[in-house]
Amino acid sequence: MRRTSIIALALLLSLIAVAPTSRLSAAKHRRNPATYAPGEVIVKLKASSHALAAARDSRELMSIAQVADDAGTTRSAREVEPVSISTANEKVAGIISRRGLDRLFVMKFDASADVDSIIEALNQSDEVEYAEPNYRITLGTVIPNDPQFFDQWPLRNVVAFVGEYPSTPAADIKATEAWDITTGSAEVIVAVTDTGIDQTHPDLARNIYTNPREIPGNGIDDDKNGYVDDVHGFNVADNNGDTSDIVGHGTQMAGVIAAEINNNVGISGVSQSKLLPVRFFKKTGPSPFDYDGTVADAARALLYSIAAGASIINASWRTLLSVDRVSEEESRALEEAVAATGDAGALLVCIAGNEGFNLDYSKIYPASYLKPNEIVVAASDPNDEIWHPPFYPYQINSGFGPHTVDLVAPGISVLTTQARGDCLECTSSDNPDEWYTRGDGTSLSAAYVSGVAALVKSRYPQDNGILIKRRIIESVDVREQLHDYVITSGRLNARNALTVSITVTPPVLDRIKYKSGSGKLFIYGSGIQRDVTVIVGGKGYAAKPKSEDLTVMLARVPNSAFPQGVAVPIKLRNPDGGESIVITYTR
Repeated sequence: MRRTSIIALALLLSLIAVAPTSRLSAAKHRRNPATYAPGEVIVKLKASSHALAAARDSRELMSIAQVADDAGTTRSAREVEPVSISTANEKVAGIISRRGLDRLFVMKFDASADVDSIIEALNQSDEVEYAEPNYRITLGTVIPNDPQFFDQWPLRNVVAFVGEYPSTPAADIKATEAWDITTGSAEVIVAVTDTGIDQTHPDLARNIYTNPREIPGNGIDDDKNGYVDDVHGFNVADNNGDTSDIVGHGTQMAGVIAAEINNNVGISGVSQSKLLPVRFFKKTGPSPFDYDGTVADAARALLYSIAAGASIINASWRTLLSVDRVSEEESRALEEAVAATGDAGALLVCIAGNEGFNLDYSKIYPASYLKPNEIVVAASDPNDEIWHPPFYPYQINSGFGPHTVDLVAPGISVLTTQARGDCLECTSSDNPDEWYTRGDGTSLSAAYVSGVAALVKSRYPQDNGILIKRRIIESVDVREQLHDYVITSGRLNARNALTVSITVTPPVLDRIKYKSGSGKLFIYGSGIQRDVTVIVGGKGYAAKPKSEDLTVMLARVPNSAFPQGVAVPIKLRNPDGGESIVITYTR
């Protein structure tokens, strides 16, 4: 478990490839300090690192991590924390190990430390795979507007106006027709990685996930999963079981996804699934505006979500990076955590953002990683148009991308649940009729897709994240006016997602042959598609054809994926989502 005090990690002075008295060369570009947590650096050690062995073996409450700054002096880390923790979930533990996420640490220096120089020094070390700032996370903004207008047009649009917008009847997600097929299942878990959830809200309380193996409030990790008192999700930012909402944003997402249906209270969520609160934003001061989230904690939230069994993860947030300075190397730690969600078979629902950026050119993360299990959502208005101000179609508010954003979903004047208490988007009213609010934004659009994904998972429980994504994007209502904005040219349709016919080719894995000296894994089978992925343990590796009929494939897999004497599960996953049965290999 992560300690709140300074933890044991002996990062050797060999981490730094320059002498303590030498002066570091100027960084290629100076990062904007407002985009990352002051003095915090994410470090991934190489598997061969001596410091890694020291970190795993040491039990002393001390940290020795010295780096050179621009002035040639040295600074010691005040605290070093692992990003991942040990988990009893063997599948997820394998994914974490094979992705190297157990080699990720957050080093915390003084807030005044020169992060650019520290990162440059660390990246020069033979012990370090990479170092990067602990970038901040920003929420997909939800702008409350008319809490008294109790009409959920995205579910069934029969009105002429929505706020200031003229409205087109039937420009909705066809939720009521989908409910004739299924209203969802309590067996489906949707992780809301966010600011927490108001779990006592009368429209949410009965749909909050409960861990039956954990005893509330006893300070013990009863189920031995590495998290103490995670009865209703977990707060990875503060390392405790308090998943109450500190901002109000998470509660708004929860209402769209799974507010209780047919309880004569308030509103209806899209699916009657279980909501798993995973809070990774923390309070930083007494003001309602004092909260913050970081990449390290976002990664922790994703790993907790898959360890807890979530098949859908709602990510209504993005990293806070300058659009003109984003590169594939800026946030590798988060990318590896996103890849781990795919290894686990989960669907990650991402926002396109509320800044009107074209994501084909201006990347935001995690949306722009474009992993096979990610679905990226833009916001639409009551006329099935991309989100723009009323009567002014030339100012686009929603992020979009004809080659990078998958679909649109309603995101304007959305009625949803409101948290109670002293927080930024909370209400202090004692009247239950006022515990609701309206808002705009791609956060809400992503929540609608998460709700529909939960419906799909309840009807097709064997579907992995890739197949759920396919059912959603292949069943949209195509609209000509969306052609220039999203890949599918379409808006979310819940009914169609439950009834669409998709073609899936489950590959057959007959046998494998592994050459440990060269790290070559030969795969023999049938029904294998080009660009197939071989899943070894929990990690996916690309495979290339070695025969014209695709019956023989080759993947490069390191020896570390096959520990001596251990039976390692292997399966194939075609690009269309079809998976083979699992076979095991022991080296």
